[in-house]
Amino acid sequence: MGRSLQVGFVFFAIFVAGIITGGFFMARWARNNQARWQRMNQQQQQSIVVPLGPMVVKQMLNQLDLNRDQRRASNKILIESATVLRVLRNETDFALDRMQDDIDKILTPDQREKLGQFKDNQRIRLLEQREAVQHFLRQRHYDEAAPAAPASGGNAQPPASVTATQTQPAPAASVATQSQPAPGKN
Repeated sequence: MGRSLQVGFVFFAIFVAGIITGGFFMARWARNNQARWQRMNQQQQQSIVVPLGPMVVKQMLNQLDLNRDQRRASNKILIESATVLRVLRNETDFALDRMQDDIDKILTPDQREKLGQFKDNQRIRLLEQREAVQHFLRQRHYDEAAPAAPASGGNAQPPASVTATQTQPAPAASVATQSQPAPGKN
């Protein structure tokens, strides 16, 4: 019994020594590569692109107090960009419809039914995500617009603009029309 206890203790000591040694090597490696990780983080943060549509850009430009020449130039750019985006959106819709038709041609009826169920589930998830984002934005708007809580502990009513947006349903036509198969193509 004494011998097996000694062997167990030796294995445990080697294991602990390995952990300590590995920790020292890892700390040294991390210290030597810290600058590299910081550069990579900065590059990733700089490469994040926030897509802004023409209407969002126009709203931002309206807050910049542009002079007359700048407004004319920005309106021209926004109109051209909106036109290009509209054409690209139409081409994308056409390509998606064509892809769906081609996929439908190679599927069996059972597979088409399963694909339809997958699409329905995806559509539901997208609508739930959209609703969650809208709820978050409404809540954030409410939190920013709400006055300080009354001292009496009464219930504060949300501003009228928040109440009005909560009762309007989210437009689901764009999601539903893109992912529904055309009639008679089963």
